Amino acid sequence: MTNDVIDGFLEKLGYPVAMSGKHRQLMKEWHEWYRGKVDSFHNYTVYNGFENVDCEKLTLGMAKRSAEDWADLLLNEKVEIMTGAQEELNTILEANNFRDRANQLIELAFALGTGAFVAYASPSRTDRPVTINYINGLMIRPLKIENGEIVDCAFASQLNQDEYYISLHTRQPDGSYRIENIVFSEKSGQYSVKNLPGGVKPIVKSPVKLFWIVKPNLVNNIELDEAMGLSVYANAVDEMKDVDTKYDSYENEFVLGRKRIFVRGDTVQVNIGPDGKPRPAFDTKDTVFYAIPMEDKEAKPIQETDSKLRVEEHDRGLQTALNLFGDKVGFGADHYVFRDGKVYTNEAQVISTNSKMYRRLKKHELQLEPALIGLAQSVLYLLTGKPYTADVSVNFDDSIIEDTAEKKRQALLEFNAGLIDAVEYFKLTRNMDQSAAEKFVQEIEARKPEVEEEPGPEE
Repeated sequence: MTNDVIDGFLEKLGYPVAMSGKHRQLMKEWHEWYRGKVDSFHNYTVYNGFENVDCEKLTLGMAKRSAEDWADLLLNEKVEIMTGAQEELNTILEANNFRDRANQLIELAFALGTGAFVAYASPSRTDRPVTINYINGLMIRPLKIENGEIVDCAFASQLNQDEYYISLHTRQPDGSYRIENIVFSEKSGQYSVKNLPGGVKPIVKSPVKLFWIVKPNLVNNIELDEAMGLSVYANAVDEMKDVDTKYDSYENEFVLGRKRIFVRGDTVQVNIGPDGKPRPAFDTKDTVFYAIPMEDKEAKPIQETDSKLRVEEHDRGLQTALNLFGDKVGFGADHYVFRDGKVYTNEAQVISTNSKMYRRLKKHELQLEPALIGLAQSVLYLLTGKPYTADVSVNFDDSIIEDTAEKKRQALLEFNAGLIDAVEYFKLTRNMDQSAAEKFVQEIEARKPEVEEEPGPEE
């Protein structure tokens, strides 16, 4: 209902949402897997010979686990956004809890397929003159697409039962952006615009883009023309079902494997219930018992079985399912290990520049890097009032594939020995290009205090 209300209001303004109903349904399904329980799969019934018993399948929550793992690889505490205004940028990022919230956004973007950074000025907040919003895919409405890029976009949220907030970003012919903030209510299909909260301007104009889309660098094989991103586990649903089916069977092996009791219906002691009808004395909700039809007179009154537990078989089956899932979401086989009742990341796995995981990581970085650079430029524009045109670079965490501490130590030795200069040192240790490293060194030199020359002896 919420989606229909927001989409209807945008269409009334002349902005039809450029997202298919099929993709919206897919996002709902991805969200269910991210939540951990999918009603249509994890809820099932077992017939015990007397009635159907409702059961709930256990889950290992691999959808969330895979999104978490990708977020930790792509945006962790070692990732640096390098600019010529480093102190100013870091102050704003810290005020917006960027390290934690951006990592959470990447997790949600990889789960739901899409996320966004949205920056805006908040001059009334002296502690945070620029605010960064971290928007999940369920709140994003693409409006205009060019060459696969979302150039016009609305970000919507529900304030209460009847009121909604929309921030509408549209690119103008000269490349600038017009941002319109709207609060509206809906009752019986009728829309009415409300007053904005204090301090929020209805219309803001910006020479630079203030929103940046984040999504996994995957081709949408379900809907080729859809601009919204694909969940990292969109093509691993069967593998997630396989993992949870085998995990649930593993647990049931202990729950049901201890003993199974078959009771002949005509020999079971009965009690008379409040409605006057006879009821079996044993608990019909307990799947350990199985009632044999009364007409089967040849059956013994009570029979029991004591099955041997198939622990090793389940271990192998569950590990195979995890291998298939890990490979499907881009980590490669053997990334996840089931041991001692828990799923571990295989830390002994060797990451090389040829591995599937490394290549997929660098591929996702290609999508994330321009979003982080654009966000930094947006923040610095909002802070200074002028577009930031100097170089911005992102230093991703490559510690999973190389010993960065050793790399920095070796570069420092060479710098101290005069084998390389400061520009080359920063290129090696901070992954800067030539231009960024030269500018960085110049700024360092400019900040050094001038040394006054000692006066010479009087003649």
